[in-house]
Amino acid sequence: MAKLTELFSLEGRVAIITGGDGRLGIEHAKALSAAGAKVYSFDTTRSDELAKVGTHIDVDITKPEEIIRAVAQVVSEASHIDILINNAVIDPPLPKEGEAGWEDYTEFPKAQWEKEIAVGLSGAQYTIQAVAPQMKKQKKGSIINITSTSGITAPNHSKYPEGRFKSAAYPTVKTALLGLTRAWASYFSAVGTPDVRVNAVAFGAVNFKEITPELLEKLKGRNMLGRPARPDEYHGAIVFLASDASAFMTAQTLVMDAGQTAW
Repeated sequence: MAKLTELFSLEGRVAIITGGDGRLGIEHAKALSAAGAKVYSFDTTRSDELAKVGTHIDVDITKPEEIIRAVAQVVSEASHIDILINNAVIDPPLPKEGEAGWEDYTEFPKAQWEKEIAVGLSGAQYTIQAVAPQMKKQKKGSIINITSTSGITAPNHSKYPEGRFKSAAYPTVKTALLGLTRAWASYFSAVGTPDVRVNAVAFGAVNFKEITPELLEKLKGRNMLGRPARPDEYHGAIVFLASDASAFMTAQTLVMDAGQTAW
């Protein structure tokens, strides 16, 4: 029986994170790197913070040819891919008073809808397609789709100023990722590589110190702990799903939301 520390170790493993240069992506990179993994970020923006724990590769994940090129680069440099985290998403912040955004659903822009679907859902599909041949060859791997409480329950628009509505595309993407998770897990089982595991993790709100005092007060009553998560509180869940500690888990959704969706 392996020691518990060995079960959670990612020493020598190679990980790809889409949107790894974003705020939450950087947190995932910190967690994987601390557990021993070599981390690559597929992103169109670059962060100095990510550079401390991972390698940035310019990739527009709405373009399959760019993903294929980047995956080939990772395999060339590292020889294998053990972990994929589909983290990239478009989630615009609540606009300030007088700014446009968060429109009434009847007026939600077609271009915004298509952009959010392209990045959050199609980008995840294209990236899995690109890494799947390598993981099938290895007969092992862990794919983690980052979803949300918005994939389980409806947006609560009462938290926001009158006339502002959380994007309809955001919960649509997060819900669809649950289906994508189950579909790919079933696929890998059917083609004889069941140890290429696919799971999702549903997170609640995260306080990156940018939440307005008014919204923070409303969020206090949204879960049983009475607060949003700190950015580093999801590290353990990420390492668990990426490591052998979750070796008997696939096609599942780990919910980490301080009890929000239990009410």
